[in-house]
Amino acid sequence: MLTLDREETKSALDYDDLNSSIKDTFAAIDQFELQAVEQIRIMHDEQMYRIAGYKNFSKYCQGELHIYGGYRRINQLLGASKVLIAAGELESQIKNERQARPLLRLVKEPEKLIAAITLALESNPNPSESDFAAAANIVAPIPRGKKQFLQEPLFPKNVITISSPEHPRYGQSGVICADAPNNSQQIVTKSDGARLLVNNADLDGAVVSQSNQQTYRPEYSEAIAALKEQHQQELERLQQELRIGLQSEATARAEAQVI
Repeated sequence: MLTLDREETKSALDYDDLNSSIKDTFAAIDQFELQAVEQIRIMHDEQMYRIAGYKNFSKYCQGELHIYGGYRRINQLLGASKVLIAAGELESQIKNERQARPLLRLVKEPEKLIAAITLALESNPNPSESDFAAAANIVAPIPRGKKQFLQEPLFPKNVITISSPEHPRYGQSGVICADAPNNSQQIVTKSDGARLLVNNADLDGAVVSQSNQQTYRPEYSEAIAALKEQHQQELERLQQELRIGLQSEATARAEAQVI
């Protein structure tokens, strides 16, 4: 019985040490992330990437920081930088980019942003991302438009986010459910039904690429796939016959030369 008590005590100590270590590690990650946020802001604002020959910030991100999430992730960190600056003395209450994300839409109204942070702290001394989001929605509710999506569109929706910090609607999301008017812009429809004409350069490149691809109904897609497979098989058959024909011709020429 004494041995069991010792094992239980040891297990409890092991848990406490491991649990504390995990929390300390995540706290350190958050600290370094915020440090990276400030460094990225300087790189962007001072255009220091030009020293290395990059023409713009997005090319710098893709060239140097692609393994860390590339342009899209770095833009999220830049958004956190804007939130931290607007938060003023309450900056230290935001521990990471995830907590800053729901506050980004309030950056242009610093008094509301500060009010949201204060409200979140009143409900929880150590607010989480959801606490900040709830507080932001209380301080500045997201307006609901009269026009709502009553049904799913006939074709799959492409959810897209404005990823350029320079765009006035940076961080806002919508869907692409209409054909692009040209090769450089997209029609982005927000949840309230409002439509925005946004340059491709201000949107996530991967999603824009997908949205420019033509889509079909499932039955059409299956038929097209079958035709492509049939075409590929026919092409392989013709290539095989051509190889055999060339080999036969080469053999005949060699035999003729021998004779």
